[in-house]
Amino acid sequence: MYICSMRALDLRNTIFNKLNTIEDFSILKGVLEYIEDLKNDKNEIVAYTINGEPLTKEMYIKKVKDADASVEAGRYTTMDDLEKEMQNW
Repeated sequence: MYICSMRALDLRNTIFNKLNTIEDFSILKGVLEYIEDLKNDKNEIVAYTINGEPLTKEMYIKKVKDADASVEAGRYTTMDDLEKEMQNW
């Protein structure tokens, strides 16, 4: 039976049956952690970089905080400086 043709209940039962055959605690713990991570929003993609790299909410917040810190430290380019730089492109 192909998984894509299974109904959700059939798929859950298949997964449950396969999990019941696993004796290794570390594998079961890993599966549980994976499922819990899926339920949390921390792995959800909320944005992309200009290079197209996906960012989770956690990563996005860190990037925003890092950018704020850079501005506070004076590491930024003014519009005038950018226009001067563009003339040399």
